[in-house]
Formats: sequence, structure tokens, C-alpha cells
Amino acid sequence: MKRIFVALCLLSCILMPVSAAEEQNSDYWEIDLDNGYISTKPIIVDSQVIVRTSGFWTGEDRPHVYAFDLHTGQENWRFKNAASTNHDMSPIMHVEAGSGDCGNWSEMVIIGWTDGKVTALDIEDGSLIWSSQTEVVTWGITGAMALDADNIVVPTRQGLSRFCLSDGNENLRVDLPQLGWRNGVTVTNDSYLIGNEEDIVNIVSKSGNVTNLSIGEGKIRHAPIQTDAGIIVHLQKDGGSEIYLGEQLLSVEGYSPAVPYQKADDIFFATSEHVIWWKCESNCTFQGRTSFHSNGEITLQENQNSTSVWYPGNSPDGGWATGLPGQELEMYVTSHDTYTTAGIGFGMNGEMALGNDAGVLMVVLDSSENTPIVDRREQFESESEDSSFQVEPEYFVLVGLVASILVFQYRKDSGMVIKLGVLLVLVISIIALPSISEFWSKEVDELTEAPGDWNDDWPSEWEGTQVVVFELPSGEVAIGGLEGHENVEQLTDSAAIQLGIQIEKETFSLGDMIVSFNGQELDGWEFTIDGERSQVGISSAEVGQASVVRWSPA
Repeated sequence: MKRIFVALCLLSCILMPVSAAEEQNSDYWEIDLDNGYISTKPIIVDSQVIVRTSGFWTGEDRPHVYAFDLHTGQENWRFKNAASTNHDMSPIMHVEAGSGDCGNWSEMVIIGWTDGKVTALDIEDGSLIWSSQTEVVTWGITGAMALDADNIVVPTRQGLSRFCLSDGNENLRVDLPQLGWRNGVTVTNDSYLIGNEEDIVNIVSKSGNVTNLSIGEGKIRHAPIQTDAGIIVHLQKDGGSEIYLGEQLLSVEGYSPAVPYQKADDIFFATSEHVIWWKCESNCTFQGRTSFHSNGEITLQENQNSTSVWYPGNSPDGGWATGLPGQELEMYVTSHDTYTTAGIGFGMNGEMALGNDAGVLMVVLDSSENTPIVDRREQFESESEDSSFQVEPEYFVLVGLVASILVFQYRKDSGMVIKLGVLLVLVISIIALPSISEFWSKEVDELTEAPGDWNDDWPSEWEGTQVVVFELPSGEVAIGGLEGHENVEQLTDSAAIQLGIQIEKETFSLGDMIVSFNGQELDGWEFTIDGERSQVGISSAEVGQASVVRWSPA
């Protein structure tokens, strides 16, 4: 009997969960993808969440497309593009199975990459169905693609390509003189609309003939919007932005426009200052404007009884706002709020997939309209806290062991008391292990110093000051003795002025980015601070009084 009792106790210890705190809430799960931004919205297709990463890479890391089980968060498959570079910002395109003049195709997702590739992946297992190559001019594909019957239409860096869905064969190619960035394409009845960095909307017929419309002076970084009143664009300018209907200026708006969203006659815009609503029927009329900082993807959630417009918060506070411009917005907040550019992916049953610039994917399975938006995070946190204080199986084992020890102690069976005492120590150790491990990890993190980037050949007067290094094609240039700068952008600007290095910047939805030094774009530029890569842009990346910022080709 003694041996049976000991065996049962050991079995209970083996089977009990290591840490109840690691269990996910049944209505929520999350995962840190840990290799870049989530800068385009995740999509929910049937029972899968599909998401892509972008951003800055270390070592062998490169952008991925992931598919997770909608209900459990279990990874189903992943696809890595080892050749792609930074800023993979073309949204994922889901394609239902079908057939057409150019053949039959299975259900798939199509991805555009900054190395110019277009890849079609099987939605079930992520295997490659076909791959096609487009041109690369510093970057490849960064804009939104569009479906046209049995074809996928792809806006490239300097033109437009059309591919058959069944096999990826190119059946239309149009080269354009202007460069584009996030230059999505719109399909109309007889043509394709595509903007560029030189305020021109190119109108490409489906046979490949090109006409164009010159609008204002600025950059078109979204798919032009076709309405009954005409073509609408939100033009990005150095001093803000402007909304145009054809060549007619509708309104002057704030900096860094978001990707607009059209729902029938309603068109929603956003900038660093406001969210804006226009309605365009035979004419366009202004509907409302509300203060909010949003520069990413605007999305729409359609429920049985209502429709909600959502805006990502591209500020340190992050989160998502929802509501109609002209009215007060409600905030949806999470425990991982930070800069956010990706829109929200919505499921058929109210599920929500949210991703932020820190690469954290969060999936909400129950977004009932009965739950106030502003209270949802508190609900999840309180449920998680409650579950951590529930009576778990390991505590029954503890109570059983203590009671058994008392019984055998009463019977003066010292041998059995010793055996059970050892077992009790083992159980307590197993229960405490996660907390000890977490505490140890935090202590190690605090004691571990950053790798640093100091060069012993530099002048000793530079020690304790801010240093900037430029790894230019002509050779490495460094300057030290700088002080008082708070972020990478300020420090880099100051260093470049003193060294006579010309900087070209562009404002993207992630903030300002440096495109070239002395006219050298190469394959892009990236920076480190004291030897470590930053997860935020140059204007948000803070530097210390003895930081070394290093710029090198991507």
C-alpha cells in the first residue's frame, strides 16, 4: 500500500500543470512574433489567423507569413522570404478557389514582397503554389494588390503587372516613369488606377494604354479611390496633406495621411491630427472631423446590427479608436499598446485579430457588442488574475502530502515520513520553479549590459559623449563629442550637418525614415544604438548621453 501511495503521488506531480498562469484565456490569446513589425492587418479566414511581419532584422532573421489556429493560437504553418528586405508593407491578399479563362486555382493567399516577388501560398499548409518576379528599384512591392476576375493586379515600384491566378504567368506589364511607395492599385470596370511619388494618378487601360491625371504637389501613397463624383486621393505634402477630388482641392489636413477606406459612398481618412469623413455621391460633402493620431490602415467592422470604423493609434500610447469622425471616439486598449499602424482583422463571428509595431499579435474570440469597448482589457486582465488564484490540482497534492506525513508521523513510521517529506520538497520546487525562473530572468536582464559599440581607436575626448558612425560606400565616417540630443533623428541630423553629409528623408506611416546619405540609397539604411537594433523609428528611438548610433546599409 505504501508503494502504491507513493506512486500515485509521483504520478500526480508529473501530470499537474507546471504553471496555471501560462494558460491562455479561453476568449483571448496572444503571441510575440519577435522579428519585426506587424504593419499590415492580420486576416481571419475560416479557422485561421494569417499575419505577416516587416521591419528591421538581426542575424538570419527575415520577414515571415504565419498562420495560426483561430481558437487555440497553435501555429499551423509559416513561410519565410530570406531575400526580402525592410518595410514589407503590402497587405495580404486572400483568394477563394475558382476558375477563369486562364485556368483553375485553389484557395490561397498572395503576398507581395520588397524583393519584387509575388508568391501564392496554399492556405492549408503554406506551401508555395507559384512565384513571380517584378522589378526592384531600391524596394520592390509595397502597395496593396487587387483582384480582377481571374487575375491579380500588382502595383510595383515603377509600374504595374498582372498575373494569372492559376499559374502566376504575367499577362500584362506596364512600365511607368515615376516611382511609387505604398502605391496601391484600384480596379475599375475598364482600367487600373495607380498613384506615385510625383502626384500623378496613372490610368492604365486593361489592354495596357496609359493616360494620367496630375494632382496638386505631393505624394500618393494609397490606392486612388473611384467614386461617382470622380477620383479621390489624399496627397501627402511636406507641410501636411490635402484631399483632392480630381484636380479640385476638397480640404487641407494634417501630416502623414493614413490609408483611406471606402465603403460605398462613405470615405474615411486620417492623419497625425484628425480622422475625417467625406461622403461622395454625385458630389462630395464633408461629414465630420475628430482629433486623433492615426497614420496606418483604417478598417471597418460590420456586424448584424451596426458598422464600426476603426483607426490604429500611431503614437506611444497606441491602441485603436472606433467611431465616426465628427463624434467622440471610443478607445480599445490592450496590455501591449505602443505605436500601431496595422488595421484590425475581423472574423465572421465577431473575432478580432490585432497586431502592433512591436510584433505582438492579439486575438479576441468574443467581442460581443454587449461588452463596452473601453472595459475589454480590464475584463481580460481580471479574468486572468482570477484564474491565477483558483485552487489548482497541485495544491490538492500538497494538502494530501502534508496530511499523509502527519498520519505516518502519528504512527511513528519515520521511513515513510522521510520519503513523503522528500516528495513534498519536490512538489514545492516544481510549483515555485516558474516564479523562480521569471525572477532569475529579470535579474539577469538587469545585470546584462548592452553589447556597446565603442571603438578604442576613437579619441578619448569622445568617451561619455554621443557618437554617430556612417558606414558609407566610400568608407566609414564617425563623429563624437556630441551632446544634448534626445533621439536618433536629432543626433543623426546634427552629426550629418557637421560632417557635410546630405540626408534625404521620407515620411512613411511608421514615421520619418532616412532614404539616402549623400544620394546613396543602396538597399535601404538601418541603425543600431550601442550595438542593438531599435524596435521604433528614428524620432522615437531614445539615446543616452554616451550612446553610439551606427548607420549601415540594410
